Amino acid sequence: MPFDKENGYKIVDVLKEVAKRHDASAARVALAWVLGRPAVSSVIVAARKPEQLEDNIRAVELRLSSEDVRLLDEVSDPGVPYPKWMVLQLDTAEDPRPKVLHPEKYGEDGRWKDLRGSRWSG
Repeated sequence: MPFDKENGYKIVDVLKEVAKRHDASAARVALAWVLGRPAVSSVIVAARKPEQLEDNIRAVELRLSSEDVRLLDEVSDPGVPYPKWMVLQLDTAEDPRPKVLHPEKYGEDGRWKDLRGSRWSG
């Protein structure tokens, strides 16, 4: 997805606004927001100085308000990319493929090779 530089500046402005309310850095707020996302279990941090690393680590302690999260969500939402119709259907489309593999169905005719217990298993 192409980066919208102007929107990037808007995001930084909101990060600074939220950071000021929490007496924190914008980086700490950004990390706290990312850690609060439902699908995120960890983040990768980068620091050149020990103070920056400590600030990044302290993001786990920062509790953003629902208003903070709403502001950050709103300003950083990229919208639905092209092709919008396809993206909107991804969650509702029915996948015709089976959801479960049945190795026992393919054991004899060679279409399925169970590598468990072979030299490939760890």
